[in-house]
Amino acid sequence: MINLKLYEIPESKQIIVYHTGALGDLLVSTAALFEVTNLFPRSKITLIGCSLWKEIILPLNWPNIDQIIVTNKNFNFFDIWKPCEQLLSWKQVKTQYSLRKILLNYSLSIDFRTESLRFAYQTFLAKIPIRIGASKSKLAKIFFTHFTLIKNKSEIHERDRYLRILSSINENYIEQKILFWEKNGLPSLKWFPKNHLQKNDKIKNILINPTASIREKAWCSSRFRELALKLKENSFNVKIIGSPKETSWLKEVALDDFEIIQPNTIIDLIDVVKQSHLLITNTSSMQFIAAGTSTPTLTLMGSASPQRWGCLGQGSYSIKTEYKDIKIKKIFIRKKDIAKQKEVSAYNNITVNLVLEKINQLTKEPLKIKTL
Repeated sequence: MINLKLYEIPESKQIIVYHTGALGDLLVSTAALFEVTNLFPRSKITLIGCSLWKEIILPLNWPNIDQIIVTNKNFNFFDIWKPCEQLLSWKQVKTQYSLRKILLNYSLSIDFRTESLRFAYQTFLAKIPIRIGASKSKLAKIFFTHFTLIKNKSEIHERDRYLRILSSINENYIEQKILFWEKNGLPSLKWFPKNHLQKNDKIKNILINPTASIREKAWCSSRFRELALKLKENSFNVKIIGSPKETSWLKEVALDDFEIIQPNTIIDLIDVVKQSHLLITNTSSMQFIAAGTSTPTLTLMGSASPQRWGCLGQGSYSIKTEYKDIKIKKIFIRKKDIAKQKEVSAYNNITVNLVLEKINQLTKEPLKIKTL
C-alpha cells in the first residue's frame, strides 16, 4: 500500500471531497474542509454529496472549490454546479450519469463519510492514486492509501473527528488545528465587510430557536415562552426563529408578544444570526450556524453528548443536567422509542431559572429573576 507523506504529494492536483448528510453533519465538517484548502492551496477541489452544500458554500468564501456535484446515495445521477459570475451562488452546467468517468479526472480523493464505504469502494475501483479516509473497521484500510482508524469509544466532538480524518497526511498540523478550532468554532459561512450588519450594543438582541427535528428533541414550548417573557421583562429584544415549515410550533412560543423570523435560505439565516448578541437553541444545526458567524450560543441539550455535539467557539455554552435513566416498563419497545423517552426526560430536567442564570453569566447583566 502506498503511504506518501504530505511533502511527497505534488501540490497542484485535482481533488474530490465526498460528504453527505443532514445540515448539522455538513456544518461541523467545514473546519476539515477549510484545512483541505490550506493543505492544498494551489489545487482545484470538487465537493460531491447532497444539494445542501450549494446553500452552505459561498464561492466567494471558498475560491479553491471549483465545483459542486450533487448526487444521491446510489450514485445514479450527478448534477454539476459551477460558481455564478458574482460568486454568490451556483449554477447548474450539466448532468452526468457515470461516477467512473467523473473519478478519472482526479488524483486525490477525501472521504468524510466514515459511516459508509460506498464512495471509498468507487474511488478504489477507479484507481485514484491518493485516497484519504477513515473508519471504525480496520478492514476498511484496504480502500485507502492514507487511513485513520476511528476509536469506537472515543468522546471527541464531531468537528474534530472530521479533522482527524486528515491526520494520515499531516498529524502534527492537524493536532495544532484542532486546538485552533477549539477557540474559533467553525469557519465563517459568509464574509461580512467591516461595520456591515454591526450590532447595536445598546439593544441586546436574543434569538430563540425552540424547534428541532422532532418534538422529543426539544425543550417544551411553554418553558421557552416563559423564558422569552422573562427576558422581555429585562429589556432584551427577543425574537423567535425557525424554518418556514415550523410556523405553528413557533407561534406556540411567540403568540402575539414576539416577532417570528423564518428565513427562506441558509444565507438569509446567517445574516439574521450574525446580527444577534445571543442565540438560545436546542441541540440542532442552529448552534453550528452560530459557530460559523461567531455568535455566542446557549445550547440546551437532552441526552446528546456535549463532548460530541456541544456548541462551538468561545463565548458559547451548553446546559445539560444530570438525570437518571428512565425505567422502561414495556417488554417490547423499539430503541428509537427508548431514545425519545430519554430525550424528553433530559429536557424536562432543565428549568427556566437554570437557563436564566446561565444567560446572566453570558450577558454579564443582572437579570431580575423571580422564583418560579
